[in-house]
Amino acid sequence: MLEAFIVTLWIEYNGKLYVKEADSITRNCESTTRDLYERFKELPNMKLKAVKCDSVQSFTERRDYFNGKR
Repeated sequence: MLEAFIVTLWIEYNGKLYVKEADSITRNCESTTRDLYERFKELPNMKLKAVKCDSVQSFTERRDYFNGKR
């Protein structure tokens, strides 16, 4: 069975760091990460600093933990 992943991006823009969750869920984290880095190479004013793939369960648990829903 394939597992679905939620992708979180850390993007540097104008000297500030932003965190963004991707709009879609992926099943192949490695190829998605590779594609994202390739896309961001073409954007001179934005830098992709990091990418994290979380399972839906771990993403939900972490979000609930940090939003005080423990």
